[in-house]
Amino acid sequence: MDNQTLGLIAAILTTSAYLPQTYKVVKTKSAKDFSWIWLIFMWIGIFLWFIYGLRINNLPLILANGISIISLTIIGVVKYVYRQS
Repeated sequence: MDNQTLGLIAAILTTSAYLPQTYKVVKTKSAKDFSWIWLIFMWIGIFLWFIYGLRINNLPLILANGISIISLTIIGVVKYVYRQS
């Protein structure tokens, strides 16, 4: 198995782990169990991986981290919009 295929398989598996949670957050309109610190650190870290993928022109890194950024952004928006007073 070449590196690109290995990277794509890893990207699919790790990125798809965010999707059910993102769906649940949107459906229930609740992200109360997510820490703001965790969300911020994960978003920054994944954004940096995304930039790194762009710089080295690595498709698995770009795709996986691009999708993860979108998922984390959705979770953050739901957490903010539906926060409890």
